[in-house]
Amino acid sequence: MPEQGRGLLPGLHGLRAVAALMVFLYHLHAIPGLQVPAALPWIATHFGFGVHLFFALSAFALAWANPHAAERPGPYLAKRFFRIAPLYYVVLAAVLVLSRAGWPGMERFIAEVTFTFGLVPGWHPGLVPAGWTVGTEMLFYLLLPLLLRVRSIAGMAVAAALTTLLSYEARRLLTAWLPGSDYSLASLPSNLSVFVAALLAFRIFEKVRRTAWEGRAAALAAAFTLGLLGLLLSPAGQLVEGPGDSRVLVFGYAFAAACLWQALRPSWLLRSRPALWLGERSYSIYLSHFLLILTLRPAYGWVLGHLGQGGAAFLACTAITLPPLCVAAALGYRLVEVPGIALGRRLIGRGGTIPGLGPLAGQERTRT
Repeated sequence: MPEQGRGLLPGLHGLRAVAALMVFLYHLHAIPGLQVPAALPWIATHFGFGVHLFFALSAFALAWANPHAAERPGPYLAKRFFRIAPLYYVVLAAVLVLSRAGWPGMERFIAEVTFTFGLVPGWHPGLVPAGWTVGTEMLFYLLLPLLLRVRSIAGMAVAAALTTLLSYEARRLLTAWLPGSDYSLASLPSNLSVFVAALLAFRIFEKVRRTAWEGRAAALAAAFTLGLLGLLLSPAGQLVEGPGDSRVLVFGYAFAAACLWQALRPSWLLRSRPALWLGERSYSIYLSHFLLILTLRPAYGWVLGHLGQGGAAFLACTAITLPPLCVAAALGYRLVEVPGIALGRRLIGRGGTIPGLGPLAGQERTRT
């Protein structure tokens, strides 16, 4: 379903597919303990950073799709809520019904439905498996209108530098203050620089798009992306490791450059029909893959019993997981996401109001 008003950026949709598949493959390794193919060791060591590629994509795409969010945040926030909340609530309900842990308590339930669980160490993972990223993103959405008031490339570069320092210090301090907790990896301050690096890339995109510099900027962004990722995936990448796995902050700049590159010059693979299909359903893929992997663990055990640990077993388990994952994603998108988006648009179209944010009508209805 293409974005209206400012047009679809197909390269970003393709990158969403990449991010979703990275996280899926990482969890296919981590949850059932499958050994990754020897030729692809990064699945086990780096594909978890697919969530941070999602963060960068969110910031870049939302800045593109909501040019008036800084002045009138009401429509933007309504669209975000109805884009994210319905599917999360459906999966949350399923988890609460099927969980053996019982009722989590009213306070935690309220934190879940208001997406404030990311503010509380211990609750931050969310009750939905892998849901911590949703809590982090929803908090970022509240900050985006303020960040979009920084209009210039120079101003956003300063913001990126300051938030990189903030995120590094947040990871360092939270690691020291909460030993044994992974809150230093999940909090919004710990990840804010990844979002802001993408906003810097967006301001560059605005400046060079449809100018004589567009092709050269795309080439430079591609070279920066590939060069930095090559460095980070090599043994030299250990040089940027720091407290609270702060190397992700450097990855954030590579992901931001990838967004700029693909926004300006989308590759044929990322703008292909399969990539666009997966990218459009990447949120459903993300929220359903963890539960599906848990469900299929007996099948993975059968595969391991016949093939043993190794690349062949991993590829076989991938092959038996992808079809039901695509079915689940298609159903989640069609039955929950699309109606939720439509409901949000109707609310905006009727001119409703959000207290403190003003009227919802009179805005473009772009999709992200």
